[in-house]
Amino acid sequence: MLRRATAALVEEHWQAQERIGANVAAHALAQWSRVNPHSLEESGSAWLAWMLALIRRERRRSRDQAAAFFRLYRALETGHTVPPLSGEYVGETTTLGELREEWADQTDTVRLPEPDDGEEITLDGFDWPEEPKESHDRAAVASLVSQGVAKVRQHLDQVDDDQDRGRLDDGGFLQELEEAVDTAGRSSAGAADREALRAGRDLIDQASKRDRRVVGWARITDGNPCAFCAMLASRGAIYTSQATAAGGGRRKPKDSPDGRVRANRRPPVAREDLTRYHNGCHCQTVPIYSRNDFMTPQARDFDRQWQEVTRGMTGAEARRAWRRHIESSRS
Repeated sequence: MLRRATAALVEEHWQAQERIGANVAAHALAQWSRVNPHSLEESGSAWLAWMLALIRRERRRSRDQAAAFFRLYRALETGHTVPPLSGEYVGETTTLGELREEWADQTDTVRLPEPDDGEEITLDGFDWPEEPKESHDRAAVASLVSQGVAKVRQHLDQVDDDQDRGRLDDGGFLQELEEAVDTAGRSSAGAADREALRAGRDLIDQASKRDRRVVGWARITDGNPCAFCAMLASRGAIYTSQATAAGGGRRKPKDSPDGRVRANRRPPVAREDLTRYHNGCHCQTVPIYSRNDFMTPQARDFDRQWQEVTRGMTGAEARRAWRRHIESSRS
């Protein structure tokens, strides 16, 4: 199970990223009110340009924040860290206190002194991955257009094709159009949230692939995950092929307190699934540095719930039961 300091940092990480995404979503909704379906091309283009500028700025925040998390998290887990994202030379060592200060600065939080702040941390040689800005821009534009303006355009095109609709200023049509615009606004806000967090998630993903100390990855859920995300978290860590080989393959069953042998946890999902995020999702994928059981308290609870809810079930039947269970308990 995660050490207290690491578990607290992981919790702070997804919450800090969530604040970035939620702020972008709120701005997206506010600006969406300027989109006029009667001048969709002009007003939609203006909205898209404004949103892209905002997302670019917040992607930088997400990336800088993720780098500060990565440096502190790695130090807590291994006693070693990597140089700053800025590339600035800072010597061959740093301290936990300095890394915590950087994290507090990036998250705009007040940091309290810790007893081990003076602990010296060695800096390993490391090259941070560059952000593929053009690729991220293309993804943002495609997502915002498909979830926003394109949905309104699709509704208008359907009206044009319907000969029985009558006048376009009909009260029923206007009400329906307003609802379609509102729905598109909410969808595009969710897309904006996701796109703002893309850079931070991508940085962690790419940096951890380069990090020779990483042995695997785990999904960390936000405070109110969907069934799919909760399932991913409940499965704990997946390991690199090298780490699995070094560990002798799959884990053996553990004895429970009553002396009976527990069944193995379900086989882990593919690594690609760990890095799949839907609109409105604030989960994160984090690297792991030890084959010790990597489970947050929430993930351990989801594991217990899965075993209870899906007892005697497999495959699609188990997934359906799990989805009903999580959806009925979500706030």
